Amino acid sequence: MNDGSSGERIEFEVDGTTLAVHDVIEGERMRFRLDREPALSSALLELFPLPVDRAVSFEAASISVAEYSVVNIRDDDGDFIASADESTEFSRRDYCIEVNGVTKVYLRVPDVEITVNGTRDPGPVELAFDRPRTVTVGARSLHTRPEATITVPDDPAALAEAVSVLGSSIREFSPERSWPTLRGYPPRIVRGDALDIPSPLAAPDTGIEVTVRPTYADVYRLSTLSYYLGARVRTGDAPAIRFDNGYEERLPTDSRALESRVEELLRTWFFLDTLARIEGYTPSNRYEYEAVGPDLPFYPPNLADLSMSERLMEYLEVDPEMVAPYAPAWPTEAVLRPTPAAAELLPHLARVLAPVRVRETSDSARPDAPLGLATPGWTDAVADPAPNPEADPVPAGTSVLTPTAYENRFQRDISGRGDVSVAFLLDSSERAGRLRESLTTPDVPDGIGSWSVVASPSRDTVAEALSDQSLDIVFCGLPARNGAVEATDGTVDVSDGNVEPDPNAPAVTVFEGTTDLTTAVDAVGRGGLSGAVFENALDPDRIRLFVGLLAAGCPVVVAVRLTFDSTDLPARFAGDPGTVVATDRGLPTQVYSCRPTATDSYQVQFRSFLSTEALLGRDYRVVTEFLDSTPFLAGTERDVGQTDVSGILHLHDKKGPILRLLGGIYLQNDDLTAEGIEASTRRAIEADELPEPNMGSNAESQYRD
Repeated sequence: MNDGSSGERIEFEVDGTTLAVHDVIEGERMRFRLDREPALSSALLELFPLPVDRAVSFEAASISVAEYSVVNIRDDDGDFIASADESTEFSRRDYCIEVNGVTKVYLRVPDVEITVNGTRDPGPVELAFDRPRTVTVGARSLHTRPEATITVPDDPAALAEAVSVLGSSIREFSPERSWPTLRGYPPRIVRGDALDIPSPLAAPDTGIEVTVRPTYADVYRLSTLSYYLGARVRTGDAPAIRFDNGYEERLPTDSRALESRVEELLRTWFFLDTLARIEGYTPSNRYEYEAVGPDLPFYPPNLADLSMSERLMEYLEVDPEMVAPYAPAWPTEAVLRPTPAAAELLPHLARVLAPVRVRETSDSARPDAPLGLATPGWTDAVADPAPNPEADPVPAGTSVLTPTAYENRFQRDISGRGDVSVAFLLDSSERAGRLRESLTTPDVPDGIGSWSVVASPSRDTVAEALSDQSLDIVFCGLPARNGAVEATDGTVDVSDGNVEPDPNAPAVTVFEGTTDLTTAVDAVGRGGLSGAVFENALDPDRIRLFVGLLAAGCPVVVAVRLTFDSTDLPARFAGDPGTVVATDRGLPTQVYSCRPTATDSYQVQFRSFLSTEALLGRDYRVVTEFLDSTPFLAGTERDVGQTDVSGILHLHDKKGPILRLLGGIYLQNDDLTAEGIEASTRRAIEADELPEPNMGSNAESQYRD
């Protein structure tokens, strides 16, 4: 990881006829084999139609693109022409070839004919030119981790200066920054004795200034909005946003009114940015534009080239209530205590564009009260949108936030769907047998690659499982209390990282029969990404569904919500509520809810759920000919058409779908037949018991980010 020692996010390295593009932040290299040794010279970033961090030029007649890369042929304006997944010839013109792999690379070649020896396999793609040409290579770091670390003393004014620099990760401040791949990961913040902002970092020059009162509470409340605007944060007497054209948007001074207004502005401005970009780098005729566009006082693409201040002035003319029904749900909403230690959470919350609320610390605060709590924005499971971090126990349905959970993500890979490893530790042979039967009936959920069920495990077995970093999920159905788990021959102390043989942890550790989050928080402290505790023991079918959903790529809290199909979440969590243990081709979680309107007619409602891996701002499109394929923003919910029983079976047949039908949740390899659907539908109609769809679904799909 580059931690501020170098100002370059991208480096180019030559070894004979091999050119390596080194993503310094990610620590990855993409290699290209050339027909000659290149003599590199610096090139202008403006040559590329899409943002790059650094560029070089050289002469070449052919290039072999690294294996395990996706290659798209674009024109000189960046418009898509074709994918290079089969052999093709392209006529003479200027090209910009996009290469997506361990980093993002563009090859600009002017006035050239190209022969592509493509392949659908993960092998290299050969690009041959009709003659030696000047090739300009531009690269952009994937930037999925912080570029550098800012040290901040315990002083709100110094923290305001640090927040001014969080936007340094954003590649540009046009509406295109609403694409997640252009926002990067903000630099981390750690506490120290003096303010230290490493030299590669600088506050963006967007012309926007945010004024906060010199308190932790106000800096926290305005941190995510300031990051997205690339604003300089100053301290003053009253909160406000100032534009470089002289306009000042005054903000409420009442704490809760301030939080509400800041969230309203963030949602509205972000959403309008996604409309203003529709004729930009990735053109799309989106559903939201069709729904909202006619009522706007401007034509959104006309704002794309305006200055930030000019664009925001236009946005202020839009009623936020008109935008709200079409905006994606926040994957994470945070509530922080106004303490200096909570500052370390700000970059991680800014990355997922989480609104931040603050609840004051009381004199009687518990010494072990968490720095903050979080809930997903799509659930009404918690009546108060700002649960109190000092509550004991932590309110059901909420997540305890710790900087460690986010930092642990930088040290471990996320498994792909189908490769998830799971260990179940249960307290009796009878319960273990019922779980084995449930797991394998009709088949093990398709996302699980390996699994084991251990009945009445010994202390050593429990300790080994709880410290096995190679495991994705450990489901511990043993008594857990006061930071310890009870095995057959004694207790295992999981507090303070005291688990042998190694102080590591699975990605997600789940405990039953407790409201005490100590064991889950400790699992995160030892290296895990997330933990969960259920108030009661789960029956085997619910365990199968919950773990199957996690293995399919569901965020932890989404998996619980779908498992219980209720707004009451009988669980508490450690880590970001959008944490996942698996990714499904990089897609957000999608759910199709099919509600009968007649014996063989079903209204289909689609909902997608974002996560810490699938971020706000990407487009999504359902690719199924009998449903509406209009692109729309991921993280939203809408009706996509009608279908019949055969259509439901078609959706269920696709890789990845989660299907909600007649109150049941179906994973990909669950039993579902036409006869069964028809019989259940008839019974529901006759009994007048048709469930209202309130959670989403999936199918074969495409997305852009």
